[in-house]
Amino acid sequence: MEYFIELLNSLKRGVIAPVYLFHGEEAYLREQAVLRFKEYLLEGGPSEFNFDLIEGEQATPAEIAAKAEMPPFIAGKRLVVIRNPAFFKAGKGSSGGRAEEGGDEPVSKGKEAALLDYLKRPLASTCLIFTTGEPVDKRRRLYQAVKKSGRVVEFAFLNRRELTRWLAQRARAAGTKFGPGATELLLDVAGPALLNLVAELEKLFCYTAGRELITPEDVRMVCPSRVEENIFAIVDAVGERNCRKALTGIKDLLAAKEPPLRILAMLSRQFRLLLQVHTLQGQGFPPAEIPARLKIHPYVAQKIGNQCRRFNRSFLICVFESLSELDLTVKTGRQEFYPALEKLLLELCAN
Repeated sequence: MEYFIELLNSLKRGVIAPVYLFHGEEAYLREQAVLRFKEYLLEGGPSEFNFDLIEGEQATPAEIAAKAEMPPFIAGKRLVVIRNPAFFKAGKGSSGGRAEEGGDEPVSKGKEAALLDYLKRPLASTCLIFTTGEPVDKRRRLYQAVKKSGRVVEFAFLNRRELTRWLAQRARAAGTKFGPGATELLLDVAGPALLNLVAELEKLFCYTAGRELITPEDVRMVCPSRVEENIFAIVDAVGERNCRKALTGIKDLLAAKEPPLRILAMLSRQFRLLLQVHTLQGQGFPPAEIPARLKIHPYVAQKIGNQCRRFNRSFLICVFESLSELDLTVKTGRQEFYPALEKLLLELCAN
């Protein structure tokens, strides 16, 4: 949240770069940042003439440069927002050339030339904002040019403490508050993305209108559980050797029309992550390094780390191998999904 607050404070002080790249998974804050820039830069002016919103997947770098080079109408500043630009993406086929030599860089650089030239001397009267939720390649020439001439801001998901504080502020503004356990349950159900949380909050506020407290029961009634949380609950049940609870979780997923093979795949992934985290913990890796090494969200890594305490390494290997074998027998039609998984869970919970 600090990166967002710092960005808005800079805006209020009138410290505005000529070009920005907003990237990262936190879509809600990216959208809010663009909205705040629009309100600040175009307030009181002819906004319909000084604002352009361009879909970056269709626009070429030359077209974007041409828009940015247009002077503002009458006075003030122009705001040009490029949504989902393709040329910051990593991987083969994106139109952005890399700073390193080799490959197809000369062709890509030619396509980007007009925009690269503009970024060397961007107009002070234009604020150009690129915004994307896709991973960006920091080696790209355009990325380096934006970083040199303006600012790059990564919009990462908020951590658990920031999310709890944000939810409390939202509830207070709506004239209510969360009861014990309700905030934690909502975060478990909705995940860390603020767009999801905003949608769930709207439903909760309508459902509890006129009341001063939101309870865990309200969250369960209004907010459907995510598949990922059901998988966590099933694994927890296996760790507790509670077969009834684990099978109830499987039945809930089937009732929600989750395909059996997807359930198996997600269970296998969860136990694979458990085994990987368990191994890294055994090798002495600090908890803070594990998410980056496994390319998972820190909150997910924390939950998996807590689950690891219920299992030993040999048990995790046994479960992972059993699930792989079960996946093969179900795919080849040698076993039916639910009876086979029920038998496996009964055996695991009996150990």
